[in-house]
Amino acid sequence: MLRAEAANFVNDQMRTRWPEWKPSSQQLSDWAMWLGPYDYQNATNAVREHIGSQGRFNKRPNPTALRALLAKFQPRDEADKTALPEDTVFVLYAGGGIGTLQAGFFFPIIVKCGNIMRIAEQVRAARQARIGGEWRVYSDTADKDMVKLRREMRIELTKGTT
Repeated sequence: MLRAEAANFVNDQMRTRWPEWKPSSQQLSDWAMWLGPYDYQNATNAVREHIGSQGRFNKRPNPTALRALLAKFQPRDEADKTALPEDTVFVLYAGGGIGTLQAGFFFPIIVKCGNIMRIAEQVRAARQARIGGEWRVYSDTADKDMVKLRREMRIELTKGTT
């Protein structure tokens, strides 16, 4: 599953089953990375088995148990791991909008065809219209650089509140 699909999976399949679970944007990013190599149906089956066995009594999913179930439903070789392309296009939330989304939240724009910059700009405009605040597009950027930028933004925000 693509990273964006994995993020949607977390919202659609996991957060609905564990409604008290409030993952941070970093936790969501981790789950999206862990779910990336698996297809949607196998991941759904793993979540169902997890909640049926031990998850029902927990307030959040257990990463170790769920990852073991993912491997059970869709075993894979180390060589099959999907990784984010080294350089890609990201949309980043710089803050100022409504809701609980933290500044520094970003996600990649991954498309199989078409003009990726046009699509990224459409996503940015849609998010800005829906949530408000400032959204930026970063092109030819590595995932590790976006993580560094997020960390710097959050440090700046905490300096402003103290």
